[in-house]
Amino acid sequence: MKPFEIDLSYIRSKQVKPPVDVYTEPKVVCHAMDVHEYEMKEFDFLKDKKVLVVKQRGRIYALGNTCPHFNAPLVKGVLGDGHIRCPWHGACFNLETGDIEDFPGINSLPRYKVEVERGGLVMIRAKVKDLQSSGCLQKMVKHNPENQLLYIIVGGGASAQMCAETLRKEGFTGRILMICKESYLPYDRTALTKDFGLSISKIEFRSKEFYDEYNIEMLLNTEVVKANMDEKSITTSYDKRLNYDKMFIATGGSARKLYVKGTDLKNVFTMRDFDDMVRIREALKDKNVVCVGSSYIILEIAQTLRSCSQAKVTVVARSQVPMLGAFGLRIGERILKLFRDNMITMLMNTTVVEIIGDSDGNIIQITLSDGQLLPCQALIIGIGMRCNTDFLIGSGLPINANGSIEADMYLKTFIDDVFVGGDVANAPVYSDNNRCSLIGHNQMAQYHGRIAAINMAGSRLVDLRSVPFYSTRLFKHSFRSAGNGRYADLIIEGDLDNFDFVAYYLDDLDKVISVVACNRDPLISQFAELRSQGRILRRDDLLDKKKPWTTRLKGPIKCY
Repeated sequence: MKPFEIDLSYIRSKQVKPPVDVYTEPKVVCHAMDVHEYEMKEFDFLKDKKVLVVKQRGRIYALGNTCPHFNAPLVKGVLGDGHIRCPWHGACFNLETGDIEDFPGINSLPRYKVEVERGGLVMIRAKVKDLQSSGCLQKMVKHNPENQLLYIIVGGGASAQMCAETLRKEGFTGRILMICKESYLPYDRTALTKDFGLSISKIEFRSKEFYDEYNIEMLLNTEVVKANMDEKSITTSYDKRLNYDKMFIATGGSARKLYVKGTDLKNVFTMRDFDDMVRIREALKDKNVVCVGSSYIILEIAQTLRSCSQAKVTVVARSQVPMLGAFGLRIGERILKLFRDNMITMLMNTTVVEIIGDSDGNIIQITLSDGQLLPCQALIIGIGMRCNTDFLIGSGLPINANGSIEADMYLKTFIDDVFVGGDVANAPVYSDNNRCSLIGHNQMAQYHGRIAAINMAGSRLVDLRSVPFYSTRLFKHSFRSAGNGRYADLIIEGDLDNFDFVAYYLDDLDKVISVVACNRDPLISQFAELRSQGRILRRDDLLDKKKPWTTRLKGPIKCY
């Protein structure tokens, strides 16, 4: 795999319709005594296939051995209370069902039948179809015409897609209608900044046949322009009025604009959707490309430009170093050097004050706040996002000054039967003492969609317990982080210069609120698991070298 090439195998099987269940013959894979309590082990199964065997509370489980998202080896992951957590990106899978419970990803983990003979031999049978892929679909219901309820999902992103799918998993047989602003089926937006050569079919979460099969209705290329909470109605951009029984709002965000002269010139871009990526791709022939911002999105775009084109790439940012707010000064300084070492010009502590074009309306240069003039044939702006909630003004549902919507532990809003998730949800963050925050990560968006759907379906009530998890790859180095909140101190262990380190962010009470690591898998997944259990990591725990904090994950787990 090339340095910045992405593996999309986790969604390539979306076109395949599950066949009738056919099981393999039983096969002995191990003895019950070969696996200790609260342990995971891999064993050979059939031909080149391996199986993950887990023992917890005296029971033996057998599941697929690789994460359906990017095929990470789950044996190197973390065993939680009734679930396995992926070592790379923190996705969680239920031991009993294999269902995905935390994200990223869309498919569940294959779960195999286990029989322990009197002599202790562990025999396993698998569905033949489950051996053909690392992921599978859980059982889902379809629309029952006798059920007249209509649940409307406003949005077409990761949160909206997961909400629709989970409603069917949870047994909801009423109508589901997704209203999507774009003309495409829901797709993986995180891929856009990593590979400009992608087609939309490669990054769609599910195929049209999938939505048809499970009676999930789609209104594409359509916006909701008005809502009335008293009447439980919405109005679309085609002036169609619809009444809902319950509604999930997951409209995401739009790219913030740069309010300077010249933003209307040709080849001035933002990156929020597939069409943005296509426009940027078509401009790669240009010689001088400038990226504005210092977030991970801009960093990913800059490295992708550097790897797939001959353009001279420059990053312009107001901050002192990249990722300053997320990672702090020291790690930001190392990332700054990394990008400069890879022939990307990094201009910090400055910003664009004017965009200059020629007589044909093409951008030719930009002026910076420090007086520099830069030649520029393409400008990519990534300075944050604003919530897409203007349609709610006057609806009866309060929105905050930043456009976000308040949500409780169940993702319910102040209005009955209206739920919210993803980038627009100012929702409690379990690992941050349930303080409400906007978390603009794909993992949290998918998690919100799942939790909202469970609570909308109504058969059970589930609260938010996820830990924000973020991952990126910058010039062959994997950066991962988990947690959230304002920090007062930073402890870095390892070799920052050689990208082999872990950074602990502590609050003013000496509690670790988040962790960032580079090339230290599965440490971030271990921290995410620890916090999801309600356990606290303190400064003293980091200083205790005789008993590393990761040993707390062993043995019976108590969830608070």
